[in-house]
Amino acid sequence: MIHPDPKPRPQVSGASCTLGQRNEDAVAIYVRESVLEQILEYSEQDVSRELGGFLLGGYHLDETPYVEIRYFLEAVDARSDAASLTFTHETWASMTRDATQRFPDELIVGWHHTHPQLRVFLSGYDLFIHRHFFKKPWQVAMVVDPVLQEFGFFQWSGNQIVDCGFTCVRGH
Repeated sequence: MIHPDPKPRPQVSGASCTLGQRNEDAVAIYVRESVLEQILEYSEQDVSRELGGFLLGGYHLDETPYVEIRYFLEAVDARSDAASLTFTHETWASMTRDATQRFPDELIVGWHHTHPQLRVFLSGYDLFIHRHFFKKPWQVAMVVDPVLQEFGFFQWSGNQIVDCGFTCVRGH
Protein backbone atom coordinates (compact mmCIF):
# COMPACT_ATOMS: atom_id res chain seq x y z
CA MET A 1 0.00 0.00 0.00
CA ILE A 2 1.33 3.44 -0.92
CA HIS A 3 1.28 6.03 1.83
CA PRO A 4 1.59 9.78 1.22
CA ASP A 5 5.11 11.22 1.27
CA PRO A 6 5.60 14.17 3.63
CA LYS A 7 5.86 17.27 1.44
CA PRO A 8 4.54 20.82 1.74
CA ARG A 9 1.70 21.76 -0.58
CA PRO A 10 2.65 23.51 -3.82
CA GLN A 11 2.37 27.27 -3.97
CA VAL A 12 -0.88 28.21 -5.68
CA SER A 13 0.61 31.11 -7.62
CA GLY A 14 2.98 30.35 -10.45
CA ALA A 15 3.88 26.67 -10.76
CA SER A 16 0.62 25.07 -9.61
CA CYS A 17 -3.00 25.87 -9.08
CA THR A 18 -5.36 24.19 -6.66
CA LEU A 19 -8.47 22.71 -8.21
CA GLY A 20 -10.62 22.20 -5.20
CA GLN A 21 -11.91 19.57 -2.88
CA ARG A 22 -15.55 18.66 -2.53
CA ASN A 23 -15.75 15.80 -0.10
CA GLU A 24 -14.33 15.62 3.41
CA ASP A 25 -12.65 12.27 2.76
CA ALA A 26 -11.34 13.17 -0.70
CA VAL A 27 -7.85 14.45 -1.31
CA ALA A 28 -7.08 17.92 -2.68
CA ILE A 29 -5.80 18.04 -6.27
CA TYR A 30 -2.98 20.29 -7.45
CA VAL A 31 -1.82 20.52 -11.05
CA ARG A 32 1.13 22.38 -12.50
CA GLU A 33 -0.09 25.15 -14.77
CA SER A 34 2.27 24.07 -17.58
CA VAL A 35 0.88 20.53 -17.36
CA LEU A 36 -2.70 21.80 -17.36
CA GLU A 37 -1.94 23.82 -20.51
CA GLN A 38 -0.32 20.75 -22.10
CA ILE A 39 -3.41 18.63 -21.36
CA LEU A 40 -5.83 21.28 -22.65
CA GLU A 41 -3.82 21.85 -25.84
CA TYR A 42 -3.60 18.09 -26.47
CA SER A 43 -7.37 17.81 -25.87
CA GLU A 44 -8.05 20.35 -28.62
CA GLN A 45 -5.97 18.54 -31.27
CA ASP A 46 -8.86 16.44 -32.55
CA VAL A 47 -12.41 17.28 -31.51
CA SER A 48 -13.94 14.64 -33.80
CA ARG A 49 -13.05 11.83 -31.38
CA GLU A 50 -12.11 11.18 -27.78
CA LEU A 51 -8.47 11.48 -26.77
CA GLY A 52 -6.84 10.35 -23.56
CA GLY A 53 -3.73 10.17 -21.45
CA PHE A 54 -2.22 9.53 -18.07
CA LEU A 55 -1.55 11.85 -15.14
CA LEU A 56 1.72 11.38 -13.26
CA GLY A 57 2.88 12.94 -10.04
CA GLY A 58 2.75 12.25 -6.37
CA TYR A 59 0.57 11.46 -3.42
CA HIS A 60 1.77 13.64 -0.56
CA LEU A 61 1.02 14.71 2.96
CA ASP A 62 1.19 18.21 4.38
CA GLU A 63 -1.46 18.62 7.08
CA THR A 64 -3.73 16.35 5.04
CA PRO A 65 -3.07 14.16 1.99
CA TYR A 66 -3.10 15.66 -1.51
CA VAL A 67 -2.37 14.65 -5.10
CA GLU A 68 -0.03 16.70 -7.27
CA ILE A 69 -0.17 16.24 -11.05
CA ARG A 70 3.30 17.04 -12.40
CA TYR A 71 3.40 15.30 -15.80
CA PHE A 72 1.12 14.13 -18.60
CA LEU A 73 1.60 11.23 -21.03
CA GLU A 74 -0.56 10.94 -24.13
CA ALA A 75 -2.28 7.57 -24.58
CA VAL A 76 -0.64 6.08 -27.66
CA ASP A 77 -2.28 3.30 -29.65
CA ALA A 78 -5.65 3.97 -28.01
CA ARG A 79 -8.76 3.30 -30.07
CA SER A 80 -11.41 5.98 -30.12
CA ASP A 81 -14.34 7.52 -31.93
CA ALA A 82 -16.71 10.41 -31.24
CA ALA A 83 -17.97 9.00 -27.95
CA SER A 84 -15.60 6.30 -26.75
CA LEU A 85 -11.97 5.66 -25.85
CA THR A 86 -10.31 2.29 -25.34
CA PHE A 87 -6.86 1.88 -23.84
CA THR A 88 -5.38 -1.13 -25.65
CA HIS A 89 -2.74 -3.52 -24.35
CA GLU A 90 -0.24 -1.47 -26.39
CA THR A 91 -1.48 1.74 -24.72
CA TRP A 92 -0.82 0.32 -21.25
CA ALA A 93 2.56 -1.13 -22.27
CA SER A 94 3.67 2.17 -23.81
CA MET A 95 2.52 4.16 -20.78
CA THR A 96 4.34 1.82 -18.39
CA ARG A 97 7.53 1.95 -20.45
CA ASP A 98 7.46 5.75 -20.90
CA ALA A 99 6.58 6.44 -17.27
CA THR A 100 9.36 4.14 -16.04
CA GLN A 101 11.97 5.63 -18.38
CA ARG A 102 11.03 9.32 -18.29
CA PHE A 103 9.53 9.71 -14.82
CA PRO A 104 10.86 6.86 -12.65
CA ASP A 105 10.06 8.59 -9.34
CA GLU A 106 6.46 9.46 -10.23
CA LEU A 107 3.21 7.61 -9.57
CA ILE A 108 0.32 7.18 -11.99
CA VAL A 109 -2.08 9.48 -10.13
CA GLY A 110 -4.88 9.24 -12.67
CA TRP A 111 -6.06 9.47 -16.23
CA HIS A 112 -7.49 11.98 -18.66
CA HIS A 113 -9.90 11.80 -21.56
CA THR A 114 -12.01 14.11 -23.65
CA HIS A 115 -15.74 14.38 -24.28
CA PRO A 116 -16.00 16.65 -27.33
CA GLN A 117 -19.33 18.53 -27.15
CA LEU A 118 -20.63 16.10 -24.52
CA ARG A 119 -19.80 18.08 -21.36
CA VAL A 120 -17.89 16.94 -18.28
CA PHE A 121 -19.09 13.65 -16.75
CA LEU A 122 -18.05 10.00 -16.42
CA SER A 123 -19.96 7.50 -18.56
CA GLY A 124 -20.63 3.96 -17.40
CA TYR A 125 -17.57 2.77 -19.35
CA ASP A 126 -15.44 5.57 -17.84
CA LEU A 127 -16.52 4.41 -14.38
CA PHE A 128 -15.54 0.86 -15.33
CA ILE A 129 -12.05 2.05 -16.37
CA HIS A 130 -11.60 4.01 -13.16
CA ARG A 131 -12.86 1.19 -10.92
CA HIS A 132 -10.64 -1.44 -12.53
CA PHE A 133 -7.46 0.43 -13.44
CA PHE A 134 -7.33 3.43 -11.09
CA LYS A 135 -8.36 1.76 -7.82
CA LYS A 136 -6.18 3.69 -5.39
CA PRO A 137 -8.20 6.08 -3.21
CA TRP A 138 -6.06 9.02 -4.38
CA GLN A 139 -6.25 8.32 -8.14
CA VAL A 140 -8.28 10.83 -10.15
CA ALA A 141 -9.99 11.11 -13.51
CA MET A 142 -9.90 14.32 -15.53
CA VAL A 143 -12.50 14.96 -18.25
CA VAL A 144 -12.12 17.75 -20.79
CA ASP A 145 -14.73 19.02 -23.23
CA PRO A 146 -12.42 20.76 -25.72
CA VAL A 147 -15.28 22.25 -27.73
CA LEU A 148 -17.03 23.87 -24.76
CA GLN A 149 -13.59 24.46 -23.17
CA GLU A 150 -14.58 22.99 -19.82
CA PHE A 151 -12.84 20.47 -17.62
CA GLY A 152 -13.36 18.80 -14.27
CA PHE A 153 -12.03 16.10 -11.97
CA PHE A 154 -13.49 12.99 -10.40
CA GLN A 155 -12.08 11.02 -7.47
CA TRP A 156 -12.84 8.36 -4.95
CA SER A 157 -15.01 9.11 -1.94
CA GLY A 158 -15.17 5.91 0.04
CA ASN A 159 -16.36 3.27 -2.45
CA GLN A 160 -17.88 5.80 -4.84
CA ILE A 161 -16.36 7.79 -7.70
CA VAL A 162 -17.65 11.33 -7.38
CA ASP A 163 -17.44 14.62 -9.19
CA CYS A 164 -15.10 16.95 -7.33
CA GLY A 165 -17.92 19.46 -7.41
CA PHE A 166 -16.63 22.06 -9.84
CA THR A 167 -16.17 22.54 -13.55
CA CYS A 168 -13.42 24.84 -14.73
CA VAL A 169 -13.88 26.94 -17.83
CA ARG A 170 -10.66 27.67 -19.65
CA GLY A 171 -9.67 31.30 -19.43
CA HIS A 172 -11.71 31.97 -16.29
